[in-house]
Amino acid sequence: MGAIAATILIAACQRTEQKELVNPQTGPASSDNYSRSGANEACNPAAYYVVLESKTLLANGTWEWLWSIQNSNPGNGNNGTSQDLSNWGMQFGSCFSFASIVNAAYSANGTSWTSFSPTYGVDPSQGCLTTPVLKFDFGTSGSVKSYYRLIVSQDYIAYTTQGYYKSGSRTGCCTFTFTGIGCTGGQEE
Repeated sequence: MGAIAATILIAACQRTEQKELVNPQTGPASSDNYSRSGANEACNPAAYYVVLESKTLLANGTWEWLWSIQNSNPGNGNNGTSQDLSNWGMQFGSCFSFASIVNAAYSANGTSWTSFSPTYGVDPSQGCLTTPVLKFDFGTSGSVKSYYRLIVSQDYIAYTTQGYYKSGSRTGCCTFTFTGIGCTGGQEE
């Protein structure tokens, strides 16, 4: 009887853990730690909703991570609006192996994907984050979601990390925190 109760409890905990991984983060990216580049640019770390849509174990043993980004208040950058996102980048912890990336891609609709060869380094096209990032050179259009995918060969955890966005001259470049890829055991630096 005790074994049955333990099995039910373990299964319930596993289902709860899986739900926590795939439930999207709601609302705009966090504004806890941010910076801006350029004196005339308005840095708003909450300008775009950055959501971890899912982390899925694929049949071949790799893991698919899928994010969406949506402009929270599209416009020309005046009166609290944000211009379209031009590109964005994410940081990884020191225990993340860049060699574990099997595929990187972006999509305007979440079904048709454009793959690219990812690199990890300082992005000289922006000045608000001077540490290495993986850059997604694809943005947003109006209030429509854009999608970003990484397939990795190792099982990492969902972890709060830092990224940057770059948009038009009025809303510029800004750093933000979001749910990204962390390292097994939470060993981040």
